[in-house]
Amino acid sequence: MFNKNPNQKYIDLSYFKPKRCPFCTSKVLVKWGFVYNHKTKKRRYLCKGCKNTFVVKDGFYRMRKSREVITECLNLYVNGLSTRKAKEHIEQFSEVKLSHMSVLRWLRKYSVMLKLFTDKLSVNLGGTYHTDEIFIKCKGQDNFFWNMVDKDTRFLVATHYSAERNFENAKILFIKAKERAIKPIEIYSDGLSAYRNAYYKVFWNRYSEKRVTYNQIIKRKDRRNNIIERVEGTLRERVKVMRGFGSQESAESIMNLICVWYNFIRKHQGIGMTPSQRAGIDLHLQKNKWLGLIYLSSIGC
Repeated sequence: MFNKNPNQKYIDLSYFKPKRCPFCTSKVLVKWGFVYNHKTKKRRYLCKGCKNTFVVKDGFYRMRKSREVITECLNLYVNGLSTRKAKEHIEQFSEVKLSHMSVLRWLRKYSVMLKLFTDKLSVNLGGTYHTDEIFIKCKGQDNFFWNMVDKDTRFLVATHYSAERNFENAKILFIKAKERAIKPIEIYSDGLSAYRNAYYKVFWNRYSEKRVTYNQIIKRKDRRNNIIERVEGTLRERVKVMRGFGSQESAESIMNLICVWYNFIRKHQGIGMTPSQRAGIDLHLQKNKWLGLIYLSSIGC
């Protein structure tokens, strides 16, 4: 058991007040001292209903490294550094020692957390969608990452990772886009027949007065789909420097994290803000946007 040092000044990391007990959902809670780490402390609460004590989870529960180190590693990775180079960077400019596998576990952990949170947010999109797919190397094989972006906001409306490029996976992408936001007005794609078949399966309705217009671009000189090509160029900047993924699970989770970074953290040069801000989502993230986004994800706000 950790013994409190009376001469040590502990940093208080208690950022959130609990709304209810995580064990019995009771709202009758009282403060019950602190839980101490080597240099930090967090507020502990007692539930009057079930008599259990607990600490509010803020996204860094039982993490051995500081939240600043973790978020810095996430940012270094999505900006082009490998897990080993991120580890070397942290060790070179601080006294923190860590493993490159720890960095990989953080990527997987926060990819799932942030993806679940951001997918629930309501977005205000223009309704003109552009779709395409890029190749992803996984275990020496060509896998595919499907994307659909909104023209006005540059927001990635839907993404999908698959091992095959066919109608079934194109349909999954279109279904995700249909559930994510308002019904599109126009859809642009390249000449892949899977997109046309998916469009007729998901969006076509001959009796609707407001039909979704589908435009399939076949000619090379037709540049109406350049918007999605530019977005995919940003994604390729990160992927092309890698030798490939070792598993489909890692590939999917890391690509999802890169998409969260693109939508909510990276400032888009073309619109002068993040795509999420252009789409009407203002989360009031502070200077460390990773930290603020993880806080909001942990409380589901």
